[in-house]
Amino acid sequence: MLKVNLHKFDLCLSTICVICGRTFVIDKVEAILWEDNKRIGNVCKECIKEGSQGLSKILREQAQKLKEKAKILEELSSQEIFCPSWEDYENELGEEKEVQPRMIMSRMLLIGEGIVPSEELEGLRSEDLKIFLTEPDPGKWPPEIQHLKKYAEMELDIQNFLSRPNEA
Repeated sequence: MLKVNLHKFDLCLSTICVICGRTFVIDKVEAILWEDNKRIGNVCKECIKEGSQGLSKILREQAQKLKEKAKILEELSSQEIFCPSWEDYENELGEEKEVQPRMIMSRMLLIGEGIVPSEELEGLRSEDLKIFLTEPDPGKWPPEIQHLKKYAEMELDIQNFLSRPNEA
């Protein structure tokens, strides 16, 4: 059985609704779809407004859209793709490239998939969260986020994580 659970959430994080596919920001309340004790993903406010009866319909529609997109992507994957070099990309950025720190994908997944419990993130300022997501060396972190060090040290194989069967 599928069930949506709600809980208070003090951070504003961008995510994708597992039901309809919309990108949205979790704001004050996080809604999570579960299958028994397995976390499936986040659910947006618009889907919550539809209620239990509407969610199945929206999920079927989203599944159909994804099948259609997958078919198009499969067709496109057989074509040669020209892409500018990384150096060209960096040249387009100009001076901005030094300003934006790189997000550490494994840490984004740790938060997005609930491996870092929301209790551990409560009360953190957005600046602290940004440091957790971008600074590879926990020794450079402020004391307010030192408790997250155990998560930063977790080995997370992103490719295996993203290709898990029967999830999301």
